[in-house]
Amino acid sequence: MKCSISLVFAAILCASPIISQAATQQDIDLALAPVKNSAQLQVLLSDASALDALEDTLIPFLNSVTYVQQGAHTGIHFDKSLLENNLTATEIYNILALLGQQSSIAHYQGAAIVTDTDRLLLDISTLPYCDATRPIDLSVMMDSSKQAQFSYAQNDLACDGNVELTQNTTVTYQLVNRDDSPKGLRLTGAGFANPFDGHIDSVSVSADGQAIYLQNNIQNTGVSKFQFIFSSDENSLLLLSPDPQIINRPEN
Repeated sequence: MKCSISLVFAAILCASPIISQAATQQDIDLALAPVKNSAQLQVLLSDASALDALEDTLIPFLNSVTYVQQGAHTGIHFDKSLLENNLTATEIYNILALLGQQSSIAHYQGAAIVTDTDRLLLDISTLPYCDATRPIDLSVMMDSSKQAQFSYAQNDLACDGNVELTQNTTVTYQLVNRDDSPKGLRLTGAGFANPFDGHIDSVSVSADGQAIYLQNNIQNTGVSKFQFIFSSDENSLLLLSPDPQIINRPEN
C-alpha cells in the first residue's frame, strides 16, 4: 500500500510541474487562511481568536474590512494603521495569519516591540521579487512617529520592490496613495548610486507624478541600486525611498 501511495504522489508531482513552480509562499498562506470571506470572519468572531487583541479597536477594524476578487483569490483589504498603531508585531502577525497575509509582517515597522519575537518578525526579509512584466504598486505610509514606511505589492500580494530581468523591459512602479500617505505625494524621479554603469537607460515620470518607468539595458549585467524621489504637499522637502534594485541577468 505504501508503494502505491508513493507512486501516485510521484505521478501527481510529475504531471503538474507548472503548478509547483507557480506556487509562492503567499499563495500557500492564502490557500490555508481560515478567513477568506465575510461569512468565515463572522464565524471566527463567535469564539476567542487573535482578533481579541484589538479590544476597543476591533469594531473600527471590522468596519474597514473590504473584499476584492483577484483571480482565484479574494483579496481582503483593511486599515493597516489600526493594527500597527495599537498592537505588537506578534499580535499583528497572528491576525495577518488568519487572513493569509502573514508574509507582509515586515511592512508593519511601526508596531510595538516588546519581546524578542516581535523584533525577529520585523527584522525578517523574505518577500519575493516583484514581477517586472506587471505594474508594481508602491505605497508610502506615515507611522505614528511620522516615519515614512514603504511597501510594494502586486494583486494585493506583497513583494520586496526588487525585480530580476532577463531581457530589455520597462519596469513600472505605480504610486498608490492611502489615507495615511503624505498629502499630495507624487514621484519626481529616481536617483542612482551609479548612474553611469549602463544598467538603466532611461527614467520617465507620468504627468501626474503617480507612476515612474525605468528602461533597462540587458547588455550591461549586474545590479542597479536607486532611490525614488518624492515631493508632497506636507512641506517643501523631498522624500527618498530605501533603495530597490533592478538586476540584469540575461538568459544564457
